Amino acid sequence: MTATHSTLASITQLETELNSVFYERREVIHGALCAILAGEHVLLLGPAGTGKSAIVRALAQAFGGTYFERLLTKFSTPEELFGPVSLSALEHDRYERITAGKLPEAHFAFADEVFKANSAILNSLLALVNERVFHNDGAATKVPLVSFFGASNELPDGKELEAFFDRFLLRYDVAYLLRPSAIRAMVTSGEPAIATQLSLADLAAAQSDVCAVAVTDATIDALLAIRESARSEGIAVSDRRWKKTLRAVQANAYLAGEAATCPEDLLILADSLWRDPKERPVVARIVGKEADPVSAQAREVLDAARETAARIAGVRQAKGREEYMPAATRAIQEFDEQRKKLAALASGAGKRAKATITEAQQEIGQLHQELARSLARGLGIAIR
Repeated sequence: MTATHSTLASITQLETELNSVFYERREVIHGALCAILAGEHVLLLGPAGTGKSAIVRALAQAFGGTYFERLLTKFSTPEELFGPVSLSALEHDRYERITAGKLPEAHFAFADEVFKANSAILNSLLALVNERVFHNDGAATKVPLVSFFGASNELPDGKELEAFFDRFLLRYDVAYLLRPSAIRAMVTSGEPAIATQLSLADLAAAQSDVCAVAVTDATIDALLAIRESARSEGIAVSDRRWKKTLRAVQANAYLAGEAATCPEDLLILADSLWRDPKERPVVARIVGKEADPVSAQAREVLDAARETAARIAGVRQAKGREEYMPAATRAIQEFDEQRKKLAALASGAGKRAKATITEAQQEIGQLHQELARSLARGLGIAIR
């Protein structure tokens, strides 16, 4: 089964639509789509109230899949995820669960505070997530799970959680919204509604096409170079993870409309190889150097702009007007310099790198404009 060009166009439209209703979540949305196309799983780290479950719910709705969601605690029971034990089965000496409406029958699942689950739940989750199998009364039953999304505001602590943590191929650190315009749009808009609709058959066909994307020697060479650099930086990555990353790389190429991968598609590994969010800048630098130096530099410039905006927001909240005004003025100068750097990068960039640069330019332009408005209000200057 193969997907048509219209299916890819619909998935691309879905990504655009999701970006229009979930602000400042571009990387998460793209990664989630890659994971779904690759049949892999995603971990979303960050505080509550950042739209993590809403994004997963919207994806499940768009693909017409059955959705399951649960908040886990150390007191959660297997019944909450896998269903209650059938009393009628017990009468016949069978320990069989009624799975209707529970995780074993879901195509998409979201588990909040996923690392708080007890060992009884984790052991069953491991087989279900990794092998797509649920053991019910001793019988191994295949489950329809496409992707499992876990959320947590903290990293796992303890060796018993490491195996489960490693099952999440893509990992994202999801923070609160940064730009005032994004916050304004979020609080004044209704609940996100997605118009683009596909089917599970469309998804299966697209997944088949992802498998057919050719993995080039250049991609493998770059992957091996990334592995060596990661090892030299002390970034430990399991062999299983290195193998599984290739399917996400194929999905990345598919979404770009390509029939074969190229080193640029490895950029998605920046959100696959780190264990702690603090490692991500190092991983992004390593991946970018081998995969697409121009796009990597553009992302570094954008990250610096985001850090500038976050720093100024902190000054505004914690300091007085006398400190905020000169700090904001310096920040505007930084934004100007960052935009110049992006313009210089664009002159020698390829097609996909130019797209990355354009997105970075747009976001920094918005940060610049919003800070300029704030500064003008502080000076008593009216700006329309």
